[in-house]
Amino acid sequence: MSEPINTVSLADALVHSNHRFRKECMLIVMASVEEVTKHMRVINNLKGKETESTIVPQAKFRPYHSEKIVSGTGGLIARTLETFPLEILEEFDPENLYTTIFGGTVDVEKIDLDIVRRILTEEMNNASRGLCDVIFQGVRNASGTGALDGFDGFDTIIAKEFAAGNISLANGNFTNLGEVNATNIGDVWKRMYRKMDEKLRGGDAKKLVLVCTPTEYDMYKNWYAQQFGAGNFPGTPEQTYLDGTANKVQILPLVGTEGMNHCFITTNENMKVGFDLLSKSTKFSVRVPDNPHMVQMYAKIYMGVEFANINKEFLMVGARTVKDDSVYMDSDTTAVTFADTASNATKTAKVKLFGFNLTAATMLTLEGTDAAKFSLNDNTITADEANASAGKEITITFTPGAAGSYAAALRVTNATDNVSMVIPLSGKGV
Repeated sequence: MSEPINTVSLADALVHSNHRFRKECMLIVMASVEEVTKHMRVINNLKGKETESTIVPQAKFRPYHSEKIVSGTGGLIARTLETFPLEILEEFDPENLYTTIFGGTVDVEKIDLDIVRRILTEEMNNASRGLCDVIFQGVRNASGTGALDGFDGFDTIIAKEFAAGNISLANGNFTNLGEVNATNIGDVWKRMYRKMDEKLRGGDAKKLVLVCTPTEYDMYKNWYAQQFGAGNFPGTPEQTYLDGTANKVQILPLVGTEGMNHCFITTNENMKVGFDLLSKSTKFSVRVPDNPHMVQMYAKIYMGVEFANINKEFLMVGARTVKDDSVYMDSDTTAVTFADTASNATKTAKVKLFGFNLTAATMLTLEGTDAAKFSLNDNTITADEANASAGKEITITFTPGAAGSYAAALRVTNATDNVSMVIPLSGKGV
C-alpha cells in the first residue's frame, strides 16, 4: 500500500524557510527588472521621497555697459522620486506547485533546503515579472488592486506633464511624429533627433538612449534593410544605434514598453528608479492559513520611477501612431507528433494558425511520401480568419492503415503576401 502524500511537511518546510530566504527572495524582484533597470539610475534603500534639484543657469556675456544691467537670475528645478508600497498576498497549494516544477509527488525525503528555495523562487519570480510593465505604463491608484496600479510609469509621467504644459512643442521637449511604419521610422526618428536641443545632443562623448517598443525596433530593422540592404545590418553598430547619429543614440526596445503612447530620447542618468527591498520597512513571510493544505506568502516592497529633469536639455518626447504593416504567418506549434495509433484507427491533432496583415487567402497542402496517411479538415483559410486575434484552428487526422512509421509535412502558403511555412508531421501505426 502506497504512503499518503505528505503535503503538511512541505508546507511546514516553506513556513520555516521564510526568514532564512527572505533576502534571496526579495532580491529576485531586483533581478526580474534588471534587464530594464540596468539602463537607468537605480536608487537603493529608498522608502518615501527623494528630491533632486537641477541648476538652471541664465548668465550670458554681452557688451560692456557702465550702468548696472543684470543679465538674468539662475534657478533650481526640483523633481521628486517617490517609492510606493507594493505587496504580494498569495495562497498556493505547495503540493501542486512542487509537482508543476519537479514532477511526481511529494515525500519527506524530497523536502530539502534546495527544493524549498526553488519553490519560493518560482513564486516570487512569477509575481515580479510584471514590474517592467509598471515601470513604463503604471498608473498610480492607491485604492486599486490591479498589477499596473502601483506607481506612475515613465509613459504616464510624460502624459501628465504634457497635460500640465511642461512637456510641449513650445518648450522644445516634444514633437509630434505622426504615423510611423517600417518605411519611414528611421527618417522620422532622425528628424526627432535633429529637433532636439543642442545641449541634449551634446558633444561626441555624450551617450543618449531612444526608449521605444520592440515593435518599433523591428520596424527600424526593416527600414534599415530597405535603405542599406539586409546584408549590411547584422554585426554593425547601426544594429543598436540610430543611423545618422554617429552611434550616440542607442535604441532601447525595453521589456514593458509595448503599448506606450510615446517614445523618448534622454540619458540613462535621467531615468531614475527607486527601490526599498531589504530594510525593516519591507516584509516577507510564509505561513499556513486557515486551510492546512495551503501556504500563504506575503511580501511588501517600495518602488517608483521618475525623470530627474524633463527640460529640453534633458528630454525629447515623440508622440506617434505605430502602424506595424509587416506581414507574416505563425502557428502555436513547430511540429505535430501523433501518439501510437492502431492500424485500423485514426487520431487527430489541432493546430492554430495566426496571420498578421494578410490580404489574401492562405492555402494548406500536405506533402511528402506519406502525405496520404494524413488529412486536413480545411484546405483554405481566408485573410479575415487568419488575421483574427484567435487565429484559425485546423484539424489534422492521422490514419496509418498499417503498422509502421510515417512522416509528412503541412505546407502553409500565401503567394499574394509572400508567406510560406512548413510544419512537420509524424506518427506511428501499431
